[in-house]
Amino acid sequence: MGIIRVLNSEKSSRQLELENKLSLIIDQFTVKDSLIEELKNTYGLQVDKINIQYTHKGYKKAIVTLNKKHTSDEVANMFGLIY
Repeated sequence: MGIIRVLNSEKSSRQLELENKLSLIIDQFTVKDSLIEELKNTYGLQVDKINIQYTHKGYKKAIVTLNKKHTSDEVANMFGLIY
């Protein structure tokens, strides 16, 4: 399992809503291909693009651009961002 948690901040919420981008903290050994497979097989999401960054706290962060067929409400409910 490569996903540790979903980022829930103002910026990440805005990106999900406006640009269909999901921000995730991932395991340090996770690569793009395995993250794409995990999102596809576990959550049924189609990924267009992934950018990986390292935060100043040493975490590995993935910004996943999802296919336009997925709505932000659907994805937020799936990951528990909306209660």
